[in-house]
Amino acid sequence: MNKKIIERMINYLKPYWKRLLFSFICMIGVGALSALVAYLIKPALDDIFIHKNRQMLILLPIAIMLTYFFKGLFTYLQGYQTHYIAEKILFDIRTELFENILHMPIKYFDKTHSGDLTSRLLNDTEQMQDSIANVIPNTIREIFTIIGLLVVLYVNNWILAIIATVVFPIAAYPVIHFGKKMKKIGKKRQISIATLTTKMQESLTNLKLIKAFSTEKREIEEFKEKSDELLNIKLEAIKIDEATSPLMEFIGSIGIALLIWIGGYIVFKGMLTVGGFFSFMAALFMLYRPFKTVAKANNNINTSLASMERIFEIIDAEKEKYSGNIEFKGVKEKIKLEHVFFSYEDDKKKTVLKDINLTIPAKSVVALVGESGGGKSTILELIPRFYDPTEGRITIDSIDLKEFDLKSLRRKVAIVSQRVLLFAKTVKDNIAYGRNDLSMEDIIKAAKDAYAHEFIMKLKNGYNTNLGEQGVILSGGECQRIAIARALVKNPDILILDEATSALDLESEQIVQKALNNLMKNRTVIMAAHRISTAVNADKIVVMKNNMIIDQGKHNELIERCGYYKKLYKIQVADDNNNI
Repeated sequence: MNKKIIERMINYLKPYWKRLLFSFICMIGVGALSALVAYLIKPALDDIFIHKNRQMLILLPIAIMLTYFFKGLFTYLQGYQTHYIAEKILFDIRTELFENILHMPIKYFDKTHSGDLTSRLLNDTEQMQDSIANVIPNTIREIFTIIGLLVVLYVNNWILAIIATVVFPIAAYPVIHFGKKMKKIGKKRQISIATLTTKMQESLTNLKLIKAFSTEKREIEEFKEKSDELLNIKLEAIKIDEATSPLMEFIGSIGIALLIWIGGYIVFKGMLTVGGFFSFMAALFMLYRPFKTVAKANNNINTSLASMERIFEIIDAEKEKYSGNIEFKGVKEKIKLEHVFFSYEDDKKKTVLKDINLTIPAKSVVALVGESGGGKSTILELIPRFYDPTEGRITIDSIDLKEFDLKSLRRKVAIVSQRVLLFAKTVKDNIAYGRNDLSMEDIIKAAKDAYAHEFIMKLKNGYNTNLGEQGVILSGGECQRIAIARALVKNPDILILDEATSALDLESEQIVQKALNNLMKNRTVIMAAHRISTAVNADKIVVMKNNMIIDQGKHNELIERCGYYKKLYKIQVADDNNNI
């Protein structure tokens, strides 16, 4: 899996190969100059302090200053380039990830919480970006530094260098051992963050409900429980991360003690100058920081690999299928459901629709009535292909729905549902959503036809008023009329009404119904009717019970022959009378 992830990351890096190459050159420069700093200690001690060479007293300080100046310059240039590349890749991946989320089929969101997707879009990408910007380039830079310092070790004394290169691999054992654990912990950490994000999002979305039921304490306890789970995972990671360095230091100290003992003996024998020995030890001590960086990088990279796996899971997930290529231009004759069965993927044992046979003539109004959970809304969701039938087929003018280009089909379908979806944008932006070619006159006309213009003009900034999250500043009826205006400017051929007035009081319902009447003119309308009173004048009423169609016809016909419909109608009339 790691090999595949690395290959994919290389593909993201390819557009920035010139910057990457320049960054590598800078890394090599930093490594070489770090090694030069260690090497300069030898002539500093031998030529200046022991042999008292006046010329070297002038040249060496200048050489040291120049060395540090260019080392700093290369470090800055490398840091900027790698951060630039990381930010661009983060932009590319986050955009691709968001694009892929929007192209997922609706069924994907039935089993995936938006909080988990938010966590992957923000937290996982940030974790990955940190590796690209800091961990990986710093590790590569320090590897070049290690190589340069090892050259200094071998130049000074190969015997001591061999001892040193034996000790360091032993010191690296904890890194390899802990690295495997860190990858597992990294994945658990990202999943825990996603769970916590989901909890926060749910609590903020349902804040009024929480307050209404006074369940703040319970929600806080649940939040603490999930937060505590994340805390324990992080503490476990900290234990491993913090144990790595001390263990390496202890193993390294054994090697250093051995090197001082052997090195002192070699100096006594005249096989190595004092300056050479201190240059060697300086290079050895300078190796500690880059080696420690490489050691810790292993843990961080393993954590990032877990994040990358979660990101690529979404990128690789099955997208919505745009199978058809026939452009949909509208219903000329009829929409037909032929022996349609449907069940959701997560519960295939429960059939939501059973052998549905229904013909919807063009430019007619067909109302679905029946018990809650009887499959009315599911039929509506099949028309724009949010889902496809498990069995059977749906045709428009004898053409299977799957043969139409999906985007062209949905452009001709407008949906007004019980739950109005609005953006935290202006009234104008919400009405014109999906249409960039509308004039202000078009928007105002649609608002007037939806009986929304009057209340819009009373808002603080009229059509430029920001509605806030989900239209929080509007009443339910006002939100519904904004949605109707949005449907009007879309100018659909098929109109789907999913219990559009069920959540409204009678007064608001009457206004919204007038707006709906304007919207329904000269369109093929399919509606799920919560109130039978809204379905009485439909061209065809379809009665559903136990996920099946038990009868269909006009209101008067059904009153005469369908006992279940008659019962529903009487209950509705009684409820309306009680509410007067």
